[in-house]
Amino acid sequence: MLKKSQSISINTIIIAAIALAVLVVLFLIFTGRFKIFSEGVSSSSLNCDSGCKSVGYVSGTIRSGPGGNDRCEGNEIRIPGRFEGMSEGNICCCTPKSG
Repeated sequence: MLKKSQSISINTIIIAAIALAVLVVLFLIFTGRFKIFSEGVSSSSLNCDSGCKSVGYVSGTIRSGPGGNDRCEGNEIRIPGRFEGMSEGNICCCTPKSG
């Protein structure tokens, strides 16, 4: 008499691993431990001034965009993008280093 042994299929193992990963994520979300991750992401947001400084300018100023003065003043240079604290239609103007 030959006895056949049964084993767990690869599909079953993969489904169990995915289910375990989903349970871990749900646990983190509902226990509040996911908040640690979201705080780190929100603290890394970029405002106009720090955006200008990161590309070599002295400072940055938010100016009213379309519908108002859609240009930067004097020797300021406009940089594209959405920055923290900017309303819809505002622009970011950077002051270059003098000299």
